[in-house]
Amino acid sequence: MWCPDGNSDHPLSAEGYDQFEFARLGNPVRGYFSYGRFEAELISCFPDEKQGIQKYFATVRDICADVPFYNTCLPLTPFLRGYKSRPRSLATFLDTVTENRYLRAILAAPAFLYGVPIELASLEIHALVAHGYYSGAYTISGGGQAIVDAFVNRLKTQEGEMYSSSEVTGIRVKGGKVCGVDISGGGHIECDQVIFTGHPAHVIDMVPPGVFRPAYSTRLRELRNSLSMFAVFGQSSRPVELADGPLNYYLLPDENEVIPKSSLTPPHFRPMMMTGTAVRKGEILQGRENGIILLRLGYWDDVAGFAKSSPGNRPSAYEDLKENVARDMVSSAQRRWGDICGEIKPSAIGTPLTFRDELAAPDGCAYGAMHCLDQFNPDVRTRLPGLYLSGQSTLMTGVVGASISGLVGAGEILGLESLWEEVKTWQ
Repeated sequence: MWCPDGNSDHPLSAEGYDQFEFARLGNPVRGYFSYGRFEAELISCFPDEKQGIQKYFATVRDICADVPFYNTCLPLTPFLRGYKSRPRSLATFLDTVTENRYLRAILAAPAFLYGVPIELASLEIHALVAHGYYSGAYTISGGGQAIVDAFVNRLKTQEGEMYSSSEVTGIRVKGGKVCGVDISGGGHIECDQVIFTGHPAHVIDMVPPGVFRPAYSTRLRELRNSLSMFAVFGQSSRPVELADGPLNYYLLPDENEVIPKSSLTPPHFRPMMMTGTAVRKGEILQGRENGIILLRLGYWDDVAGFAKSSPGNRPSAYEDLKENVARDMVSSAQRRWGDICGEIKPSAIGTPLTFRDELAAPDGCAYGAMHCLDQFNPDVRTRLPGLYLSGQSTLMTGVVGASISGLVGAGEILGLESLWEEVKTWQ
């Protein structure tokens, strides 16, 4: 989808994998970016679980065979019409696959990439996320910034204008249709189409009162949000090369679900991930050599006591919490992977409060509103003509989900199936 804008994608090494580890399980498990190799690895590590392992992978494959974004010969509209209409419980499905808690954690690990507790997770959403890894992972040269730069360049070639650091404070309506947006500082842009990519809850206060029915407004405001993260960005004394071997290192909990629902879950029962920032040998991301990222599952309740504070005006207790969490994460990483990364020196620390204030993410959610059981995320089209919702709260999480929802949003304006046919010709 991004390649026509000048990006180049690279399949990760055939020998590449995510490495899953547990404190009390001897050898690490390699999550290869290949259905066949990953299945063989799991059967080798858990030989008594062969039947369940095969059932799991076959089910994920079957689900994604009917998804146009993975099987582009399919039409798009029928899929979107029935999307998530009959979700199944991931937890219940895993109960039928295995009773081995380590195997269950590995199979459930992709939930870390969409931020939903396992007991609330949908098998279909889980499959959509997991399939992208199991079928062969790719990386973009230059990472996410390259995608942004490509879109900006394409916008310029189409003689479009982009306003940065310009907060939209309101959406104007005239004659029952969108007629423009107000920008902080008193600016105004006339337009008849608006695609809103922020969290859906924020759009309610941007439109005049009465535009949306009270029930719809309440639904958007009360969307359950995905979980958050604690993040440590730093430098390691040794380069964590990602060209071959492990791409991400995961330390998963020995007990309970890999993504637990309770915010009271102690840190050592929460999953943590380590990865380097250089994706190919000799490549440096934004000039930062030996860059390293640590991520640990976070909850809004971890920082809720500091919710009324703002950046630059945090209480000392919050700074202490942030430093203690970072120290524990660095200590855990060095203890577990010190032979790989060496010493880690943090340069920046993020918490759920950082996500809220820097990314306008309610409850510090890392992936927008949850895509989970018993929650109906809003459609792209709203009842206000000219206003469309996009971003990862609508169809799917992550950069892929944001791109897909952007495609659907543009398709609502330009013609969905005709745009889909155009996308298919880019292959």
